[in-house]
Amino acid sequence: MTYVPKTKPWAHQQRALDKMEGREAFALFMAMRTGKTKTLIDDFGRLENAGEVNDLMVIAPAGVYRTWEGGLADHLPEEVRERSLVHTWRAGAGALEKRALTAFLKTQDPRRPRVLLINIEALSNVTRAQELALEFLGQRRNMNAIDESTTIKNPTADRTKFVVKELGDLSNYRRILSGLPTPRSPLDLYSQFQYLDEGILGFRSFYGFRARYAIMRSLVLGTRTIQIPVAYRDEDELRAKIEPHSFRTTLEECYDLPVKQYVYWDVAMTAEQEKAYEEIKAFATTEIVGHGFVSASQVIVQMLRMHQVLCGHVVTEDKKFVELPERRTTMLLDRLEEYDGKAIIWCSYDADIQKVAKALEKRFGAGRPNEFTAVARFWGGNRNTREEEEKKFLRDSRCRFMVATAAAGGRGRTWTVADLVVYYSNTDDLEHRSQSEERPQGVGKTKSVLYADLRVPGTVDVRIIENLRKKINMAASINGDNWKEWLA
Repeated sequence: MTYVPKTKPWAHQQRALDKMEGREAFALFMAMRTGKTKTLIDDFGRLENAGEVNDLMVIAPAGVYRTWEGGLADHLPEEVRERSLVHTWRAGAGALEKRALTAFLKTQDPRRPRVLLINIEALSNVTRAQELALEFLGQRRNMNAIDESTTIKNPTADRTKFVVKELGDLSNYRRILSGLPTPRSPLDLYSQFQYLDEGILGFRSFYGFRARYAIMRSLVLGTRTIQIPVAYRDEDELRAKIEPHSFRTTLEECYDLPVKQYVYWDVAMTAEQEKAYEEIKAFATTEIVGHGFVSASQVIVQMLRMHQVLCGHVVTEDKKFVELPERRTTMLLDRLEEYDGKAIIWCSYDADIQKVAKALEKRFGAGRPNEFTAVARFWGGNRNTREEEEKKFLRDSRCRFMVATAAAGGRGRTWTVADLVVYYSNTDDLEHRSQSEERPQGVGKTKSVLYADLRVPGTVDVRIIENLRKKINMAASINGDNWKEWLA
């Protein structure tokens, strides 16, 4: 019996399936909205149909992994879906859910494929989640997929060690999925491909890999000496190594998308902000000058401290959080008064999420209790309610604004109802910026999306935003000679 997908793959999806066929280890480097979820599900379906695997485990970030429930419903053929059992890991599960998990693990009928969805954060330190992953993969032939695989890019992180060392050998077929596999440097590839197959890169240690592809320099921090990458080399060789084991495509290569439009919304500082900004700038310069070698991380830390002042808050030396008068929020509200559609507002800090959401509700109305709200939120502080708030944003015309952090909502979300994206604040994280820009984009989108960045001219705001828009990695651009230019 031949596996027949629920819907015919698009041409680029079919190319990915053709290239992946028969490979135990493969990377799908497919941008958001190009259908990597469907491609992975079709790959699993044909392997299950051929008797090569019984089970699938998908590991994804907390803000993404539950979306696979919908993906399975949308893309699995009815015949396969009716035979399949799907279990989604939830921390603090009640008695009913625990019984369901027990029954799920006891199912050994080869005609019943099983799918386990689990979040990568749980595998960092939740013993029961780790035990579950090991037990599940150890029972039958399986495929294990890491969605948003840059979450395992840090070779020293507990979750990376667990996934690479503990789960890799238990996985018959291994897949990684990412739209931006190297958000900060080529070194990000190491752990991702170690999970797939250490023979692809040909290095058994990260330090050997780093020595080959990065130029390092020593940096003395107090009593410690650390190694800092200052440049990269032989990147063509690295690309050649991974090319046979990966498929890469962008949204622009697959669809005729409306052109993105970018604008700046300039904001002036208050007197209190100007004073704090200049003090931190002077202190930052003084602190850095004493070092024989200036690292990018030093400069970026100082830039983000200055950036927090521009957003209206600062943390003092004794760890006290202090709010500063600012004009950023008023500018946002005034501009949104001129807009009558739905908008996504990205904030970098928890304090900004709460401040902006409160201001939007006050200006645009929160409705009577339990009736409607103009504002939905998606961030780490509302894990228990954010899925419901997302539904309101997508379905209720009165819920016009999604206020979110890119760390929580920047991946795996489909918010194409919005035609305006506002960056209330940005950090140096290129992956967060790239991923978050794709949320309102999608197949069938005919209206151009406007991206507005709030900035204070003549400050670090400008440097941060310009580099993010140009897809430039700040850490790779700052060096010992030009660092003063970055601390505007």
